[in-house]
Amino acid sequence: MKRFCFALFLPAVLTCFSHRAAAQPASNSVAPPTATAPVPTSEEKNQAGYEKHTREVLNDLKLEDAARIAKVHDIMVAQFADWKAWHAKNDAQLKELWAEYGKARNTKNQTNIDNAMSPIDAVYATFKPQHDAFKAKLAAVLNPEQIETVENTLTAGQLPRTYNAYGEIFHGLTEGQKAFILKKLKTARAEAIDAGTKDEKAAFFKKYKDQIEAYLTAQGYDVKQSYKDFVAKQKAKKAATQPDVKPAAGDKE
Repeated sequence: MKRFCFALFLPAVLTCFSHRAAAQPASNSVAPPTATAPVPTSEEKNQAGYEKHTREVLNDLKLEDAARIAKVHDIMVAQFADWKAWHAKNDAQLKELWAEYGKARNTKNQTNIDNAMSPIDAVYATFKPQHDAFKAKLAAVLNPEQIETVENTLTAGQLPRTYNAYGEIFHGLTEGQKAFILKKLKTARAEAIDAGTKDEKAAFFKKYKDQIEAYLTAQGYDVKQSYKDFVAKQKAKKAATQPDVKPAAGDKE
């Protein structure tokens, strides 16, 4: 009788163990390798940069015509590629020349400044064919106001910002004086769009700011005092708009 009971019990035990074994993963199993994202090539990184900067231009233009958007896109991407290739060949030389220009500018001697700027202009003259072709391609798709939008985007809006600041700093500017300032700033912008860095773009604007301020001095403005008055006014305005902060409970006044 005992042997009969054991015979009945044994299949049930084996079935139980087989279920437990199936429920547990094998200790020797190997997990599948994790897929790694492919490392982008330098060309792919460059292309991503061209697309990013092109989107910035298109966002500011706010074009609605798909065909024009596509044309401006292709023009901008091609220009960024030409621009990067040119800077790869010339940036080492330009870095040294801009350093010399900075030293010359500190002397406040216009002859020294002009002499230091001359070789920089000579280097950038080699990019002029690409610059002119770029402007011609834009002119075939965009109106003059839209081209100015492109130029302002490429120079981080330095022209309108600087022009408006001059109006606040130097009171009573005549229409002729305003026209002179705007013309110089437009020349600065035209040169700065080819620059390789933010600092270099700013340097082109400084070049023409110096000329504007020399002009305003000749026009009877006290440039240094005008700047001091403007800074003092801005500080007073900021102080007036800041809320009074009361001491917290328990703090000593």
